[in-house]
Amino acid sequence: MAKKRVIPKPKALKKPAAKKSKGFSVAPSTWAYAGGFLVLFFIWYVTFSSNTAFRSSAYYIYISRGTEVEELADSLSENKVIKSATTFKWMASMMNIETFRPGMYRIEKGWGNYQVLSFVDDAEIRMSQLIDLAEYRSRKRTIKELCQLSNVNEKEFVELLEDADEVDDLGGFTTESVYCIFRPGRYRVYKNMQPKELLEYMACKYVQLWNEERRSASKRLDLSEDEVVILGSIVYSETKQRSEMSTIAGVYINRLHDNMKLQSDPTVLFAHTSMDSRRVSNEHLKIDSDYNTYQRKGLPPGPICIVPTFVIDEVLKYDSHAYYYFCAKGDNSGCHNFSTTYDQHMVNAKKYRNGLDKKKIYK
Repeated sequence: MAKKRVIPKPKALKKPAAKKSKGFSVAPSTWAYAGGFLVLFFIWYVTFSSNTAFRSSAYYIYISRGTEVEELADSLSENKVIKSATTFKWMASMMNIETFRPGMYRIEKGWGNYQVLSFVDDAEIRMSQLIDLAEYRSRKRTIKELCQLSNVNEKEFVELLEDADEVDDLGGFTTESVYCIFRPGRYRVYKNMQPKELLEYMACKYVQLWNEERRSASKRLDLSEDEVVILGSIVYSETKQRSEMSTIAGVYINRLHDNMKLQSDPTVLFAHTSMDSRRVSNEHLKIDSDYNTYQRKGLPPGPICIVPTFVIDEVLKYDSHAYYYFCAKGDNSGCHNFSTTYDQHMVNAKKYRNGLDKKKIYK
């Protein structure tokens, strides 16, 4: 009997041994380079990177006698002059600066901690003086008085105001909105101030006006800071009664939010340079001007008068109500009648005209 052939099974192939992976490693020299770079970057950041936070092209600070680094740093940070009080203090410590000489100093936008501290520590102290700018509604009269008090050439100063590039560099102003920066009050200026320095200084004081509380209130109104001042100029031109200002502001805010024309008489009179008129005629309303709010929607491009701080605050705390119209009472009280409908407004307007007619007041 033949033997059964046995076929041998193929030998199992051996799997190649897995290579042991080598862990990721960085050469010690690489770590040294990275660490050195971080140290250099930190030094550059603290020393030379911009630490200014203000809107204007320059900022004027007055340092009183005995002011210490910590006090100045915290004050500048709270007023949004510098971004970081911490790096400012670190730089002062590295420069062995503890106190400052009293005086007024001009800080430029974009300066780092070293530039600011070196300038304040070494700059020649310039003599300063206090001036009191009276309350004038007229933009032109205010500028004239400011230049006289500061001993600044008025013609050169006005030329700066009319230069679009100059006012844009102040913080994005136009040749109309730049008048937002002027307010009556007390100011400390250099005795030998140049026109450009005076303009920068007024822009700086405008920046200081907008503290955190006022900025937050402006955002709630859905208006920019400049728009609040422009609206304030309309309110201030409508009434001398502080008790009515927030109510009148509420009327205009209702109109703005409902995309209605403001139809403010003072803006039309401003366009005609006849702010002292008591009546607005049909001819007045035909003027082609960005200040004619009977023709243009929204706020005009600039303030129609110089606005005191208290008026700005009245606008920021405006009364929330349902009024869309108001009209002077016609009894020389300076007060107004408010209404929610146009029909009621026309009744009030007729009473006002009748009151003027009785007094024979036509202009």
